[in-house]
Amino acid sequence: MHLNINQAELVSICPDPVIAINRRGVISVFNPSAENLLRYSADQVVGEMNIRQIYPSEAEARKIMRLMMDESFYGAGRIEGYETYVLNSDRERVPIRLSAAVLMKQGEYRGSVGFFHDMTRQKALETTLLKQSITDDLSGLYNQRHFYVQVASEMMRVKRYGGELSLVCIDLDGFKQVNDKLGHLEGDQIVRLIGRVLRDGLRDSDQAFRYGGDEFMLLLPNTSRKDACQLADRVRQLFNLECSYSPGSFHNDAVTVSMSLGVASCSGAEPVDFFVQRADMAMYSAKQEGGNCVRQFASSQN
Repeated sequence: MHLNINQAELVSICPDPVIAINRRGVISVFNPSAENLLRYSADQVVGEMNIRQIYPSEAEARKIMRLMMDESFYGAGRIEGYETYVLNSDRERVPIRLSAAVLMKQGEYRGSVGFFHDMTRQKALETTLLKQSITDDLSGLYNQRHFYVQVASEMMRVKRYGGELSLVCIDLDGFKQVNDKLGHLEGDQIVRLIGRVLRDGLRDSDQAFRYGGDEFMLLLPNTSRKDACQLADRVRQLFNLECSYSPGSFHNDAVTVSMSLGVASCSGAEPVDFFVQRADMAMYSAKQEGGNCVRQFASSQN
């Protein structure tokens, strides 16, 4: 069976967006899939628009052309699987994977043709998977793995550029009683409550983590130890207002839940584990004083 399909028909039925340009960069081919991706009609762009107008910057357009002509990357005259963004008619960034080749005639550059594979769904999936990998399911806060990544990054920033950084270690008082007497489902509800309290009580620049079990961490960039203590006490009070098992609340169950919070600050010139340990030691000082309070690390605790 012989298929009599010309090049124009093949381009028009191609499921991937196909865009060709002449040697001046003006778009000469813009198939229906490209129309759907970029929300331009072919009449709007063919012979009217330069390819540079769909890239996020002039520098990115030049980079793509340089890569196409560099033999050390993909081989002279082509580019394969290069991930970048293009701009649609609303100037929204659309993630794509580009494969393209230059068009030559008698040794002279005549333009190029590219296949622009839409990566929107894949990037959304990658974002979802990344979020799942760094988030604690129960509290909705970041998990311990992400905590160590972020605290190391913030300590490096302080070491390099200066500034302040504080850490708050939180442990629940009486949480074991909740699980033992009321069941783990009720304990789960308290963990969810803490997630809401921490999100509501923090600034946009702050980060909250579930460190494990009934222990939580607050990472506070550009925050002095004094200011961190004030924020920690605000969180403690907010939790007491929201939790039905907090000290002074009216409930019939023989359990009381509160927070012990320890605060430490760092200069960046210390190991991550030392910084975490100092906040942890301050938290235990709060526990030893009966809980439901904030204490800061003192040098005498070393």
